[in-house]
Amino acid sequence: MCLFGLVCVACQPKSTSSVTDDTAGFTIDIHNDSTHITIYSPWQKGEVMQKLSFSHPYERIVCTSATHMGFISELGMTDKVVGVCRPNRVYNLSEEDRERITDIGDDMQPSMEKILLLNPDLVILYTYAQGDPIPAQVEALGIPILYCNEWTETTPLARAEWIRLFGAIFGCSTKADSIFASVRDAYAQLKVDSLKFKGKSIMSGMSWRGTWYVPAGGTFMGNLFRDAGAQYKYEGNPSTSSIPLTIEQAIQDFAQADIWVGCEANSLKELEAIDKKHTWFKAFQTGQVYNFRRRTLPSGANDFWESATVHPERILSDLNKVLLGDTTALYYTSPLK
Repeated sequence: MCLFGLVCVACQPKSTSSVTDDTAGFTIDIHNDSTHITIYSPWQKGEVMQKLSFSHPYERIVCTSATHMGFISELGMTDKVVGVCRPNRVYNLSEEDRERITDIGDDMQPSMEKILLLNPDLVILYTYAQGDPIPAQVEALGIPILYCNEWTETTPLARAEWIRLFGAIFGCSTKADSIFASVRDAYAQLKVDSLKFKGKSIMSGMSWRGTWYVPAGGTFMGNLFRDAGAQYKYEGNPSTSSIPLTIEQAIQDFAQADIWVGCEANSLKELEAIDKKHTWFKAFQTGQVYNFRRRTLPSGANDFWESATVHPERILSDLNKVLLGDTTALYYTSPLK
């Protein structure tokens, strides 16, 4: 109990309230000994999706997404997690945690029986659509839920700011605020540095079953490309969704692009085998093709979907480097050979 008290004193915020800076997805208010979280709908602007109030940090957490584990690991709170969907696909787990944490099944259909047996005091959910049945199923078990909709945010810093939500539920708001402030400052400096890269053009994705999806200018990746100072064909498109193209359209739009990132292949040979037309792009011919698989495990766990959400400044740094032709000290990005 003495140790628990010391932890709480070290982690609790000194201020009585916390207002988010970069995202409208949630708000946190702390009054006396109570924390009040409001989650807003990602589909209906301004509509309250959930309110959650509590007086003590949560001790037994179940997560449905590896992205949640990225935030939790950054805060050093993985010991609070008792269950997660497909832990073998989580990058940021020690071997001890991997053996201890219960696999609750697929994220689209987690096992309610396993969740109930774990007796968690909170289940953190992402919801993929309005009318998602899983939240109601968990609540029917009598277990509190918390929506984490960071994936719907369209700017890198807005996604990163959701670490504040995790700081609140673990009683470590001061630590979470400090991490986010550091990320925000580093990202801002890299944006200033990115001004020197104007002139280089960039493309993303690859052909898959006849369709090539590219990010619109208003998406997470579209904003990253803009902040990296690269020229991007669809940077002026404000949509927050991906744009489906035929491979012929992709060739027309990106045949002369200097840099190709986000390709889902591990080698140029594999990329060619998927579709011979991939070889028609200048970036392929000059060997300037990159994936985001530098930090992966044999199980397929990829840190790009975890810590990169917390640290978009690392992705921006990677983009800056590849735009300069510098492949040293990349964090998430690997050149295809």
